[in-house]
Amino acid sequence: MDKKEKNKGSKKSNQAQEGESQEPEDSTWRIVLVGKTGVGKSATGNTLLGDKKFESKLSPQPVTVECRKESRKWKGHEFELIDTANIFDPEISKLDAFPEIENCCQLCAPGPHALVLVTQLGRYTKEDEAAVKAVKQIFGRKAKKFMIVLFTRKEDLGDGSLEEYVTKSKNKGLQKLIKRCGKRYCAFNNKETGGEWENQVEELMQLVDKVVKKHKGKPLIDESISEGGMPDKLTEKQ
Repeated sequence: MDKKEKNKGSKKSNQAQEGESQEPEDSTWRIVLVGKTGVGKSATGNTLLGDKKFESKLSPQPVTVECRKESRKWKGHEFELIDTANIFDPEISKLDAFPEIENCCQLCAPGPHALVLVTQLGRYTKEDEAAVKAVKQIFGRKAKKFMIVLFTRKEDLGDGSLEEYVTKSKNKGLQKLIKRCGKRYCAFNNKETGGEWENQVEELMQLVDKVVKKHKGKPLIDESISEGGMPDKLTEKQ
């Protein structure tokens, strides 16, 4: 091997090492709760955490005014849960929501491993559809590939099954969403305790695990995200 080829090979080796150092193994999962205001995102977060970390109460006004992050372990695996403020409401301009959108992006940087869309059972409306569009605007066109639909008020199913409710629903918007999310969905009764509480958490975390494995552990990083942790299309409006 001549000197030129040797240097070329050495350069490739250095580049490979640099590439490995730039993409370290991300052992902590980042999960973001998304959806319109009033569907129970904070209560769902508390159920998942097994503790009342996020403020949750019945109120005519949004209770969560800023995005927050809490963490816990599931089967020895660390995960961070981000509860979001009122940043998906179509009545609020993205310019007004900009500070909290930025906060959310920074809390889940360099990107979330799963997006949990929270919606109330039997109440998937046009406002929910608008919230989904806002999620896509913030997290990018690949958002639904990382999305899991979580229905609150599981207790309203009574003796019926969630699968039956979803498959027989005449709500075309909901059917379309479920299909585009790879049929990943589950339901929570946020007042549940004991074994049933554990079963709910287990079901959701298994879905998160599937999403993580599907993407080989890589988080959702939209091509439009700037170095500051914000979608370029939003920063351009500032």
